[in-house]
Amino acid sequence: MALLFAEPVSAQTTWRFDRATTDISFVTHRFGAAVATGRFERYDGTLALDFDQPEKSRIRVVIETGSLQAGSALMDGFIKGESMLDVARYPTASFASARVTRTGERTLEIRGQLSIRAITQPFTVTAVVDGDIDRARRGEKLPFHASGSFLRPAYQLGRDVNVVDDAVEIVIKGQLSR
Repeated sequence: MALLFAEPVSAQTTWRFDRATTDISFVTHRFGAAVATGRFERYDGTLALDFDQPEKSRIRVVIETGSLQAGSALMDGFIKGESMLDVARYPTASFASARVTRTGERTLEIRGQLSIRAITQPFTVTAVVDGDIDRARRGEKLPFHASGSFLRPAYQLGRDVNVVDDAVEIVIKGQLSR
């Protein structure tokens, strides 16, 4: 996200999610309407960003799957259960970037690998800077949002579930800080 800003010195800077302002969530739909949403309470991320050469940047995010909150104990239990995330056997999900490409003045395409239930698949994230670029250049927090989607069958999530469509969207919105 900070890759969008040129600074006089070319070097990677390490950023982290500002926990007070950042949410990592998911959304599923059925016939176009959102039917299940939730957020992960525990996660960590390291973003080694090179402002001058975004392609040298590396991003890694790890989510504790058991920290999911979907709004009710019944829904939480179902999504954390064996047929979905199976948090007892797979306590984390992760994303590691392989390639970061600037696609616009404030946008990036981040390609990498998403691992859920010990299954790793290619995953693409679109990231957008939402704040004042000059403030971020001075080292202030960097507001952003990012999203990507995957198909549940690719990760063997809810093979017998037919109350939601196969696509799951992951959304991250918040701020980065140094």
